[in-house]
Amino acid sequence: MKRELKQIDSSTLGISKRTQVAVGKDCNYYIIKNIKSRIIMKDGKKIVETASIIKNQTNKQVFLATSAPVCSKTKNYLESKNIQIVTDYSHN
Repeated sequence: MKRELKQIDSSTLGISKRTQVAVGKDCNYYIIKNIKSRIIMKDGKKIVETASIIKNQTNKQVFLATSAPVCSKTKNYLESKNIQIVTDYSHN
């Protein structure tokens, strides 16, 4: 079953407007990263920075929602920072 995500205005969380953020029915936050290329460590570090801002603002779990492949080192890095990767989602 796909997770239903509702996109929100990221600037309300103090994040760049270019960053796509959504909220799930579980009230957790999702950073949406739909790119054609692989997500590498450089992207991973930015995702962790963004996630820490969201966690400080909301005190909720943050996930990465992506359809792109994630580099194995980056995947391990994100998981070590308590950010899980979600691929089964739909957003509006």
